[in-house]
Amino acid sequence: MLKNWTTWTKIGALLAVLTLSSIAYGQAAPTASIGNKQVGFGFSYAHPDFWTSSIGDPKYASSGISGITAYADYDLSTHLSAEADFHSISLITSLDRAETTFLVGPRIMLPYGHLNFYGKALIGIGDLSIQEWEDNGGLQSGSGVVYSYGAGLDILCSQHIVIRAVDFENQKWNFYGGGISPTVLTFGAAYRF
Repeated sequence: MLKNWTTWTKIGALLAVLTLSSIAYGQAAPTASIGNKQVGFGFSYAHPDFWTSSIGDPKYASSGISGITAYADYDLSTHLSAEADFHSISLITSLDRAETTFLVGPRIMLPYGHLNFYGKALIGIGDLSIQEWEDNGGLQSGSGVVYSYGAGLDILCSQHIVIRAVDFENQKWNFYGGGISPTVLTFGAAYRF
């Protein structure tokens, strides 16, 4: 009789382990999994190349402009995502000229722990605008196609917070038969869901 008691105890313990672990959430989803979409905002600094000595005061030839950025990423796989960027670089401008772009394209990612290195190639629309015509009479403004390539680093701080440590873009603008080639640096933060 004692031998049967031991057998029944072992069977009961095995059944308890197999059934109670699911009730107690012993098989919960992995904690390292994160969402595949993120939306973020940031601050951008651009070095435009439309300043020349023949356009306005030569002391502004190397001046930068800055503004805000919004971006969204949708991860298609571990190493490939789609990105959309909106830059409104018009808050601080030395000669009252501003750049606005909306760009979309693929992003190749190389995740390494909490770090996510990436490269991207984007295409979209850009608008070069004059904020004060009194100081910039006769200068070109307008819209056109913009090509951009760049790279950056995102840092995963938590399951939902991503810091964009740096994002670099080299843009090529085509309008009025010519073009400009500004470089843009962006720093920001995103919410991942």
